[in-house]
Amino acid sequence: MADLPILRHYRALVAGGGYIGGADLRAIHAFGERAAMSAQAATINFNSVDSAVEFKEAMLPGWFWRCGHGSAEPGWAHLNRVHPDHCDRIDEASGKAPTPAQALVVAVLNALIAIEESKHG
Repeated sequence: MADLPILRHYRALVAGGGYIGGADLRAIHAFGERAAMSAQAATINFNSVDSAVEFKEAMLPGWFWRCGHGSAEPGWAHLNRVHPDHCDRIDEASGKAPTPAQALVVAVLNALIAIEESKHG
């Protein structure tokens, strides 16, 4: 798993409308080659929620997810590890970004950041 500065870098990048490059060596090291390619597809092809779900499954297998868009938020996503109604900081994460697919990638990155932060107190 990537260290916190790398996770935070990609979170800021995607939340701002940027993308994760599948050939970016930092992304490959942080997420693995397949997950990096899924992240690229989700963040370049802005409507690719399927690719965002592939990224989520590679990084957080089995987590519940939902995403969408609305007038107030162009893209939002929410994840839960145990159950959709469970509310523990480590077990849930949200994300906002220009599209639902990007928001789901941001939510995954937020969850990974929370998990890493919990390991270090």
